[in-house]
Amino acid sequence: MRILVFCPGWGAIGGIERKAERLAAEFRARGHEVVVLARGRAAASTPDAVPPVVRRKLRGVPRRWRPLGRQLRFALAVVPTILGLRRVARAARADVVLTLAVSTFAPYVAGLAGAVPVVLSLEGREAGGVFTATPRALRLALRRAARVVACSRSLAASAVVLAPEVAPCVRIVPNGVDAGRFATATPFAHRRPYVLALGRLTPQKGFDLLIDAFARLGTAAYGVDLLIAGDGPERAALEAAAARLGLGDRVRFLGAVDEARAAALYRGACVVACPSRWEGLPLVCLEAMASGAAVVAAAVDGIPDAVTDGETGVLVGAEDPAALASALAALLADDERRRRLGERARAVARERFAWADVAGAYLDVLGEAARGGNCPPGLRPV
Repeated sequence: MRILVFCPGWGAIGGIERKAERLAAEFRARGHEVVVLARGRAAASTPDAVPPVVRRKLRGVPRRWRPLGRQLRFALAVVPTILGLRRVARAARADVVLTLAVSTFAPYVAGLAGAVPVVLSLEGREAGGVFTATPRALRLALRRAARVVACSRSLAASAVVLAPEVAPCVRIVPNGVDAGRFATATPFAHRRPYVLALGRLTPQKGFDLLIDAFARLGTAAYGVDLLIAGDGPERAALEAAAARLGLGDRVRFLGAVDEARAAALYRGACVVACPSRWEGLPLVCLEAMASGAAVVAAAVDGIPDAVTDGETGVLVGAEDPAALASALAALLADDERRRRLGERARAVARERFAWADVAGAYLDVLGEAARGGNCPPGLRPV
């Protein structure tokens, strides 16, 4: 197949971009042609790269509270942009398009579906509810897609709530992880035992809740540090919160890290914390599991699809720093339980979330869409 991967953020640091890169590599390894369609200036396109990357200027759907002028600029640009994207699809001779994009780019997904079969992959939700930012645009994209893939049960159910008629075309395919790479990394050497959190420093990730929880631990965390790897707009606020709570140098902000250093950090951690407010199915949880780390995570969205409470980690309620502190204290005090959870997590990561299997499932769905057959029975509303 000739597959056009629509990933507006291609080349950036983020879970969607990393997923797109890994899927593209797996598709190419199996003999499929891949071209990437991304956001940016046309002059920044890299047609000779592997895979080739075509960039076009893309405006996201303005949120309802944005100024009228921005809405008008989007309305004037959307049709010419869609026509340009269709020309890219034709030039690539694409048999099928796989979209890995947030919902603010949904109009372009719907527009591409008018020229070539589209598989719409749902990667996550927005704050405040189910697809609240652009519900009408996303509903149209869901209806026009040949197939819909969700990385978690919660996202699949949310898609069916938004557009019930697409239920037979919805498939659940989880995110993946390179289990071998994370299992064999050399542990990061730190001066004291540490709890690790990794991700973009944004409200979504809940690191403010984690800092609050860490402060509540008191003597339970004596001699234990909190390492936060990642960068983002909330860094200054998080640093100020740690200082205000008297945590001093016990909270370390490491900045952005590459995959090799992330793997080492996971392997050296006593516990990996994922206190997110909302998610799709975060790669952080899968990578921590593959590393054999004990995970404490918020029971939101797709996280319970990977982290099973008491088996591969510990789940706590969302927005609950007291419960998060209690779970961290219990694990820090119990070496054997941490070891047991980590071993089971590593096995589950290898058995259920290997990238080769994930890519194979995507190729099955892409093949169905390219052949143009009717949707066989799929997910039903829950």
